[in-house]
Amino acid sequence: MGTWIQRAPMPTPRHDLQSIAVAGTIYAISGAGDLTVDAVEIYDVASDTWTQGPPIPTKRGWLGAARIGRRIYVAGGKTIRTPEEKKAYGHDYHFTSRDNLERLDLDEQTWLALAPMPGGPRAGLAVTACQDQIWAIGGNTMLREDQRILDRVEVYDVTTDTWAPGPALPRPTQGPTVVTHDDRIYLTGGISNEDPQRPCRSETYVLDPAVGRWEGLAPVPTGRESSGSCVLGDLLYTFGGKDPHYSAATEIYDIRADRWFKDAPMPVGKAWLSACVVGERPFVMGGAHSWEDREGYNWIADLHEFAP
Repeated sequence: MGTWIQRAPMPTPRHDLQSIAVAGTIYAISGAGDLTVDAVEIYDVASDTWTQGPPIPTKRGWLGAARIGRRIYVAGGKTIRTPEEKKAYGHDYHFTSRDNLERLDLDEQTWLALAPMPGGPRAGLAVTACQDQIWAIGGNTMLREDQRILDRVEVYDVTTDTWAPGPALPRPTQGPTVVTHDDRIYLTGGISNEDPQRPCRSETYVLDPAVGRWEGLAPVPTGRESSGSCVLGDLLYTFGGKDPHYSAATEIYDIRADRWFKDAPMPVGKAWLSACVVGERPFVMGGAHSWEDREGYNWIADLHEFAP
């Protein structure tokens, strides 16, 4: 079994964030506590320290992010509305859903707004980079007048700043987790409203963009949504999530063998966390769970390294 190593916590406790590995650093991007934050915080693995990066122009949580070369792309998400915004809009709906796509240039440390997702706003989507394209998969419209879980897949061409439709998911799904391995996209978990008795899904799918069709694989042992995931070698790691309880599960998919196995659980159960790989180690950060002794959520700053 692997072991968990506590590292320096993020300066800003939050859930619904995304993390991107860049050489020996981790970029922890946006997310939310009681309100959504524009923070971009950069962790240096060698020194176990955090520094501030350029704030994201459109702060959002439950967003998706991926890196191609020296650029990070951030798509979708939702922003918690302030009391002033609720009053100005004339209703008290809690979120503003986003269709924004923004790009961080890692050399210039500057953000640029790009073409928004053509299908409209959505949060709880999964985003990955595959074959020099950005894939935005599933999610929920999160609109006051139209809340729908989506099977939508949209593909962004970084050279032309344009979007095109991709192969729809086998079922509408929000909060799945996604990685790319050997030019194939692997997606697992999430929530679907097709079966009210089993909203948290355990299906695992693979998409070969050259074929253009999702194929079923061995299901994850614990169906859950809003997990963290990353890929290391031929192994897909999934951490935490909701099932509907807050999970501490570490479940690992062997891509070559098409089988899952369990490893050491996280120190605490949580959902809406993020995970990435630096070197040969997965890192897991942020998230939230309910307080045991009072109402509301505990926004988490913890960063842990997993030693397989």
